[in-house]
Amino acid sequence: MLREQDAPQQVRKDRVNPAVFHVGGYSYDIDGRAFYISEAVPDIVHLLSMQEARALGLSTQYLAPAAIHL
Repeated sequence: MLREQDAPQQVRKDRVNPAVFHVGGYSYDIDGRAFYISEAVPDIVHLLSMQEARALGLSTQYLAPAAIHL
């Protein structure tokens, strides 16, 4: 859950950088800090359990990051 937002947000891992998560249009690092964003972003104030997420209809399927080609 994000501060000042009543609805839970779907979390998606970044397909290129597995240390980045996208939540409600914002990007966060694995510590929950804004990732490369200069504007203010809402704080993450609550993480849902898998059971809570399923009950709210959020996807709990993990998609592996795309292969990284160097």
